[in-house]
Formats: sequence, structure tokens, C-alpha cells
Amino acid sequence: MATDSPITITLSHVKDSHDLAKVFPIEGATEDLEEDAELSEVVGQDFNPQTGDNATISKKITPEHVKAPRLTKVLEGATADLEDAELPGIAGKVFSPVRDRVLVPIADRVTKILPTVVSTIPIPFLDDIGAWTFGVPFSVLKAGYTHLLPHEFKDEVKQNMDKDLNKAVKIGFEDFGHRTKPVLSSISGVVSFAVNTAIDITTIPFNGKLGEWNDAIVKFNGYLMYSGVGKDLLRSFFDDNALENMAIIGRIQAERNKIGGSTRRMRTAMSRSPVKSSIFKAIMCDAARFVRYSTAVYGVGMIDSADLLQNHHKRIKIDWRQIKIEKYINAKVARLPEPGGNMNLLGHLIAVDMRQTQLAKMTTGLTDTVENGNVVLAIRGTHSLSGIIRDAEGYTEDFCEGKAHAGFAELANNLWNEVEDFIVEKLHENPGYNLVITGHSLGAGVATLISLKLNYERYFAKIRGLESVKVSCFAFAPPPSYMQPNDNSKLTEAMKNTYSFIHENDCVPFMSVDAIHRLAHTMKDVDNLHKGFTGSRALMAFGLKPIPDELKDIVLEDPGLPPVPDGERLTIPSPFVIWMRKIAEKDSRGLPGFDAKFCHPHRKDHKLGTSDLSILLDHDMINDHLSPQYERAIYSVLRKAQSKEDQIPIK
Repeated sequence: MATDSPITITLSHVKDSHDLAKVFPIEGATEDLEEDAELSEVVGQDFNPQTGDNATISKKITPEHVKAPRLTKVLEGATADLEDAELPGIAGKVFSPVRDRVLVPIADRVTKILPTVVSTIPIPFLDDIGAWTFGVPFSVLKAGYTHLLPHEFKDEVKQNMDKDLNKAVKIGFEDFGHRTKPVLSSISGVVSFAVNTAIDITTIPFNGKLGEWNDAIVKFNGYLMYSGVGKDLLRSFFDDNALENMAIIGRIQAERNKIGGSTRRMRTAMSRSPVKSSIFKAIMCDAARFVRYSTAVYGVGMIDSADLLQNHHKRIKIDWRQIKIEKYINAKVARLPEPGGNMNLLGHLIAVDMRQTQLAKMTTGLTDTVENGNVVLAIRGTHSLSGIIRDAEGYTEDFCEGKAHAGFAELANNLWNEVEDFIVEKLHENPGYNLVITGHSLGAGVATLISLKLNYERYFAKIRGLESVKVSCFAFAPPPSYMQPNDNSKLTEAMKNTYSFIHENDCVPFMSVDAIHRLAHTMKDVDNLHKGFTGSRALMAFGLKPIPDELKDIVLEDPGLPPVPDGERLTIPSPFVIWMRKIAEKDSRGLPGFDAKFCHPHRKDHKLGTSDLSILLDHDMINDHLSPQYERAIYSVLRKAQSKEDQIPIK
């Protein structure tokens, strides 16, 4: 076992050079360390001398001085095997995130602690006994995994896949023949959320998350009391007639929102398209690429959910997480998202995508070259309890000369601080590349704020060698996140490359403190109008009795309430919103057919914006929010926008 090869030593209780001399009685080591190294006092960190003589030290500390070296080798090998293990099918969807956030951290801790404990017990050959005791079952498990479970070898799959990455793929026009499975798609999405939430809860003991949750909830409750919104919510949503009142409001909204009438979309639609048809096609083509990023950042469960909902591409029958994500986005991943939840840092992935956007081609006239790709930052939406708590922090704070959703603003600043150096490094490594930020739901809200901040501050213009980097944003289901207090050409310019999308009756793009306050006020007015007529109210709720016009007026008219303190009417920070609605149950391929309209995100020239609309109480308002639903609608709009003779490859 003895060798002269240098290794890295993990010190769990050594705090200075004298302690080191006790643990490793190596001649001359203490003097070298005192003169040439600065020891860390953080328990459990890897020993990493910060002077130039660490090579001398590493030669002196060899495996024979490691605590229980044979047991350490077995445990390290088992941890490495665990990191590479993948299970097929549904078992893999559950196992992979649990492995990454629970099992591997536990294995790491055991590898650091157990050999130290064994070395302190004065029993002969205990290191050998421990190595054999753990090594035998680990070997059996590995043999069973390798030979009994149906799977391809990871290296072979990765080699074959790498050849095809970043190639043009005509997605959306070729029918691959497999049937869509909406029910299984929904189940896969629910399982993905449930597993992620379970991991969020399971990892509480390792990261002090419970205290952060408690602080956020206390702060949120304080805001509800201070603003008066809490009182309105209690009075409206905890009333005995609350469900019936919501059903009545939903019926009135649904009747007005029927296609062909004065729909919510038509009331906010722009009178003319703000872009040429060729630019619209390019926007939809790029959206079809980046919506896949916004799905992939949720993990393999959401990828499978999207796969089951459409037939415009071959289904990905690969179980390894990184390979599956890379195959789905058709690009190399530089940083993978971590499963679970984090109050301060949203899950995200960073990819280096060699392919130029269609919008860039339209504006520059350049063809595909390595110099014109993109570094892509994809941000995960609400996928755990931590995300839900952040969503609730809807009060506002100062941001870029305006007001922003406080929870989103903090997440945007935290995330950019985390990825800033890495993204700058990747852009330097790939001259001529631009930055694309994308996300869905909460991730979309944070993406719009990061994009706004970088463009407003002209961030890359200040970095030598990156002055020409353009920042654009594709936001799917973005919640209202920002308020521009007045006309500001600099802010307007900063938003111009943000492309936002709403699907059907999705409720999230209309969710804000102001919107919830208006809904609570409407529910109170509906309740007051029919006090003492409980039976009549129930009949109207179930559609067994007509709803009087007086009640319809209460629901459909804007109550004109002033904003609550720190609850300004936020909007989607984008020059326009592309709102997609289903116009046909089945198209020629048997899939729902959609069209799209450009809509105002905020009131302009007496025309309503999406921020002025109330929350639509509809039975599909949650299902319409899911990322796979956005994928399906975007591909449908794109197919309609492009004729067979004028196809743009979706990459």
C-alpha cells in the first residue's frame, strides 16, 4: 500500500502545526509548515497550504500516514460509484436527485469521519476488518448494478451524443409518430415537484434552512399586518361563502373570456404588431430553443413530462442526468442545477451553446460560426417549499430606479453574484458569444430582473474584451416583477431584448400583491351583495341560476383601489408580451392548435396592460402554467407562422 505519490489530506481536528506534528510525526514537517504554510482553522476543510511550498509537504504526507487508509479507499470508491450510478425509468427520477442532495453528502461525511474513529480504537487490523466489512457488500451492489439492471454504459452514450450536440435540428415539423400522453405528462411533473420538495425538507438538518424559512415567514406575516392585505385576505378567503364566491367570479370571468368576445387577451392586445413578421418568426424559433432550457433546468422529471406531451422530437431514452439534459437542450452543460431548494440561491444551469440565435442572424446577417454562439443561464422556477416562500415575498423594494418584487430582487442579486465570475470566464473563453438568460415562472421573474440590471448598468461594456456582448432574455410565464415609475429611455432600452410569453389561462403572470388585494376586494363585494341569500348563491355557483348583471359589473369592473404600502402594481419588464391561446382542439397532427398576439404588459394610451387584469379563477390556471404546456404552445405557434417552404431550423 505504501507509495511516494502525493495525496490530499482531509484534516478534521488539526488546528495548527503542533497538532499536525502529533497526528503526522514526520521529521521536518512541523518546521516546514510553520515557515511555509498557513493552516486553516475551519474544521473539516481540505488542507490547502497557501504558500508555494505545498508540493514539498505533499511529498512528505503519503498514504501510510492516512487514518485507516484501506477503509478510506473503500469508502472513497463507493462514494465515486454512487455519484455515477443511475437507475432506469421512474426509479431513476426519484433516485438521482435524492442521490445528489442526500446520499452523496452523507457518504462524504462518513468517508471523512469513520476512518478517524476507526484509527482511534486500539484493536489490531481494525482497518482491514472495516475495509472488508464495507468492501464486500459494496462490490456485490456494484456487480448487481452493472450486470443485472438494463442500462447503457455512460461513457459510450456520452461519446455518441457528443457527436450530435449543437447541430441544427428541425423540431416541430417532423412527426415522429408517437402518441402524446397528457395524463402521464402531468403525473411526471407532479412526481418531479414532490421529489424536489422532499429533498428540500430532508436537507434541512444540513444547511440551517429552517431558520431562513422562519425569518421569511415572520417577515411576510409582518408585511400582511402592516399593509392591511392580511385583513382583507382573512375576511375574503376564510369566509363561510368563500368557495361559492370564487365559483361565481370564475363563471363570470369565463363567460367574458370566450374566444370571439371581449377576451382578456383582446383587451390588452396591441393594435399593430411591434415587429415585422420575419422578426416574429425568429423570436418564436429562438423561443422554441430556450423554452427547452427552462424545462431542462427543473431536471429529468420535467423533461420526461414535456416529452410525453408532444411528438415534435424523438423521445430521450437516457437515464443519466447530465447527458439527458445536454441531449434535451442540444448543448454542453458547464454547470448543472442542484436538486432540492435553497432560500437564497435558485437552481440554475449554465451551458455553452455554439449555435447563433435566429434573432442575431436577422440583425447581423452572420451565419453559424463558433464565434457567434451563446452562454446560456437557465433559472429554475418554483419547484420546492423554498421557492414558494420566496414567491410570497411580494412586497416591493428599490431596484434600477424603480420598484421590484423584493423576493425576486434578492434572488436576482444573489444568483448573479454566484455566477458572475463563471459566466465572464466562459464569455472570455468564447469570443463573440452573447449571454441569453431564460427561465420559467419564478425563474422567469428573476431572469427579467437580471437582464434588466445588466443592460441598465451596461455591465459588459465596462469589461475589456466583452464590450460587444449582448444580453437577451426569454421569460416563460413571468410573474409581475418590476414597476417603472415614469418614462425613462434608459430603462426602456434595457428592456428591449426581453421576450415574455403567457400561455392560455396561466394565473402566474397576473399574480402580485396588488392583484391579490383587488381579488380579495371583489370577493368581499360579491359576498356583501348577496348576504342572506345563501341558497341563491349556491345555485349561481353551480350554474343552476343566471347571474344578475349587477353582480357581473362588480366582478368585471376595476375597483380602482389605491396600492397598498409597498405593494405597487408591478408589471412584466418587457416591451411586449406574446400571449398564446388555443384556437383548435386538434390540428393536422392531432395536437391542440395555438395562435399568438402581442399584448401590452402595462397600461399605455388608455389601453389596458396585462398588469391591469385581475387573476382569472379557472380550473386550468395551474395546469396552463406548467413549462411543458408552454413548449407545446410555442411549437404550435411556430408551425403556424412558418410555411413548409420557409422553415427555419430550430436549434
